[in-house]
Amino acid sequence: MLKVNPNTLIRISLTLLLSFWLFGLNAFGQYSLKGRVLDAETLEPLLFATVFISNSSIGTSTNKKGEFDLSIPEGNHELVISYIGFQPFSYTISTKVLRSFYEFRILPETIELEGSEVKEKRDKTWYDNLEVFKKYFLGSSANAANCNILNPEVLILDGETEPNSLKVRAKDILEIENPNLGYQIKYVLTGFEYNKAKNEVVYAGYPYFVEEKLPKRRVKKVTESREKAYLGSMMHFMRSLYTGNAENSGYRVFATQRVPKITPVVNLDINPNEDTRENAKLDMGEKKPEMSSIDSIDVPYNEPIAAATLTQSTQDGKVFIIYNKPVYILYLHEEEESGFFLYSLRNINFSIKNLGLAESKESGVKLAQLSKMEMRSKAVQVFDNGSYFHPFDIFVQGYMGWEKIGDLMPLDYGMEVK
Repeated sequence: MLKVNPNTLIRISLTLLLSFWLFGLNAFGQYSLKGRVLDAETLEPLLFATVFISNSSIGTSTNKKGEFDLSIPEGNHELVISYIGFQPFSYTISTKVLRSFYEFRILPETIELEGSEVKEKRDKTWYDNLEVFKKYFLGSSANAANCNILNPEVLILDGETEPNSLKVRAKDILEIENPNLGYQIKYVLTGFEYNKAKNEVVYAGYPYFVEEKLPKRRVKKVTESREKAYLGSMMHFMRSLYTGNAENSGYRVFATQRVPKITPVVNLDINPNEDTRENAKLDMGEKKPEMSSIDSIDVPYNEPIAAATLTQSTQDGKVFIIYNKPVYILYLHEEEESGFFLYSLRNINFSIKNLGLAESKESGVKLAQLSKMEMRSKAVQVFDNGSYFHPFDIFVQGYMGWEKIGDLMPLDYGMEVK
């Protein structure tokens, strides 16, 4: 069991190196993407290779000639090819310069047998590590609790090479059943690491969502569960920033100041709205020295700022997050799950604990979902489907960071309706 001091911030990162965050999908047109997948060494066609658009429900398998045909929406996409015994392959596709036919040659996977034999041994330690992996990869939410990894035998769990660290990779595409959301997720796991000392998780990969064939009696329940998983998610928040509709979507954004932990926090009389978008741009190039995270914390102001303060649009319609200071994000339309209370940001400080309580009460929610977002670069582009680039440039804690693969929705969710 992981024992947590309620006064200690548990930093569980949502730093997902998922290449699908790279580009946005657009539902205004459909294009035919045709191609062939070959073994790069023998040039033999690969039958039943999985070909898909990352983090979407758009995918197929190759035929006996190694050929495939996908219908994709207008825009830029990350095409992923997965085949057992071969290295995962990804390729950026743009419908603006789409070729009539593609040929992809993928390389066989090279496995170090000596290290592999130790890590693949399924003893008690292996099963213990599997439970840790499930907790920090699938998550601890109600949706995650009902998820099932159908082929755990493809996982190589390494908790021995580095002390206080669990590293995981997969020999084949990971198959995850998510009955609450009505998907089977085919996940190409390229890396996972849980740092026990820092209580941080970083994982990387490409998910492909396959729709389950639902009986009529389950359609309504699954539809409601999907909507709940989507609302309040990072994808939903980013879409609301892109459209400039964050407040109407139920979000409140709070600016922060850095204060020593020992300093009692009272009503702050500084106006957070003084930090305009122009000031934010100037701040990007010169970061002030930060106090140690052990001795200081980011404390929110009492009044929210306009969510538009975080972003800036270019003349050609591109949207960028340019605000380089940590912010707290409150989502008023849903409550935090009880399983999250142990990891809540509200455990850190009295001021954070009470953030948004009055607004929550007004919206009929006992304890609104609270997250914290921090930029790690000068600018991050946001796309219409809620994706953003680069994923490592945004660090998320709190509720959005707690929700993981078990609550993940495909980026094409809801995009057919404009």
